[in-house]
Amino acid sequence: IKYPIVGDRSYGGRMRLPLGASAPLRDLLQSFPRQALHAHRLTLSHPVTGKTLSWEALPPADFTTLLDGLQRDLEREEQRRDQ
Repeated sequence: IKYPIVGDRSYGGRMRLPLGASAPLRDLLQSFPRQALHAHRLTLSHPVTGKTLSWEALPPADFTTLLDGLQRDLEREEQRRDQ
C-alpha cells in the first residue's frame, strides 16, 4: 500500500523522507540500520503442550532513539504551526 516501515529495504522500495522533516530526522531515518519493528510483548501457545508462553522486552536503544527523534520533529512541527 506504499506505506513501508522505516528501514524496510526489502519491501519498502526507495526511501521517501517526510516533507519538511528536519535535517536531524532525515539523518536518523536514513541511517536506521533495520526494520523499525519491536514487539513489547509476545504471547503464544506452545505447539506441543498448549501451554501459554509470554515474553516482554523493552525496545532496543536504536529504536528508542528513532522514536525520540520522531517525537522531537513532531513537536518542532507543532510549534512551527502554532506561530
